[in-house]
Amino acid sequence: MLVAWFFFFRSTPELTPTETPQQTGSFNSQTSVGANSVVGSTNANEAIPSPVSQQKVFKISDGPIAGATFMQELRPTTTIARFVKQENGHVLDLAIDSPGSVARASSNTTIPGVARVAWELQQDAGRTRAAGATMQYIEGSTIKTVLLNFPLASTTSSTPAPVRIQFLPNDIIDIVASPDGRSLAYLLAAPGGVDGYVARADGTNTTRLFSLPLSQVLLSWPTQSTLMVTSKAATGLAGIAFSVNATTGATAPILYAPGLTTTADSFFSQVVYQSATENARTTYTHDTKTNLDRPLSFDPIPEKCAWSRTQVSVMYCAVSLSYLPTNYIDLLHQGTGSSIDSIVVFNLATGLTAILANPGGAEGGEASDITNLTISQDDKYLLFIKKGERSLWGVRLY
Repeated sequence: MLVAWFFFFRSTPELTPTETPQQTGSFNSQTSVGANSVVGSTNANEAIPSPVSQQKVFKISDGPIAGATFMQELRPTTTIARFVKQENGHVLDLAIDSPGSVARASSNTTIPGVARVAWELQQDAGRTRAAGATMQYIEGSTIKTVLLNFPLASTTSSTPAPVRIQFLPNDIIDIVASPDGRSLAYLLAAPGGVDGYVARADGTNTTRLFSLPLSQVLLSWPTQSTLMVTSKAATGLAGIAFSVNATTGATAPILYAPGLTTTADSFFSQVVYQSATENARTTYTHDTKTNLDRPLSFDPIPEKCAWSRTQVSVMYCAVSLSYLPTNYIDLLHQGTGSSIDSIVVFNLATGLTAILANPGGAEGGEASDITNLTISQDDKYLLFIKKGERSLWGVRLY
């Protein structure tokens, strides 16, 4: 989609040396967001039934969906898909393992044209909830970022508390939540590079943590103590990845490779990365303690992978079983590349690989160019968005 390409790869305006993030505004969900916003009830039901298909691959919602995640409730144990509609920013919850359930709106605050969603996942007494969602959209030539904080469910009141809404600084380049869901980190343009900021999950107590002399970078937060910053990939061009201490802001280079893309496990002990040149695409695992690299037996694109929540060194990837050109990462980011993907599980410790699902085959679903993989807390389900129409799909893994 052109909007998504513009959002991630357009040049960002420079800030003056003395400029700091502008003051953010906060209010509850009774206030509109943006000039064309419409606020509705926060507990309305949507006409989306729970998927009743027993096939391994099943549709959760028609598109376009901006982003999705899993929540898990106890008593009874229920797996819930929480997702955001791209056209209006409405947040819906749907129990995918409770036939007959209906999607419930956690927020009907209208945020038109959501391009990206980052989730704040928190665990409490064994349950996993999406305590917040950070949405980014374009207003004119400005990238807007709005943070929605969802209240805890009340056992004493039938009226839900309003969703709290907070605006973050304009033109945030990238934003992620900490693994415990209680902090945010984001990048803003600075003279000659970027500045990295951290804040509480509600957007307050913002502090500049680090600076880097690079302008085109992506941010991730694999483990509580360490962030990772990776230069945006381009085939054949030198790329670099840095580790960032989440407390002190100390930065250190960890990887250099042409056409570099990365993903790190939840212990930051292994970084899976792909190097792309005009002649080859090769994927490796990098041991952050020994600095040793070894090639994988297949070449997944790291951004099309998600790590297991229950097994160390296991990751799930969307992989094309057909040939892809060596410059495919460029085509993918330009919106001109497409592939038909399978869901593959790979164990880095044993080297074993297995195909778990082929959407569009006998297991159900549709042939898909898969993006936005998400794994449930118990590793029983996987979510993905089908590129193009951006419909939301589930996969029963085990």
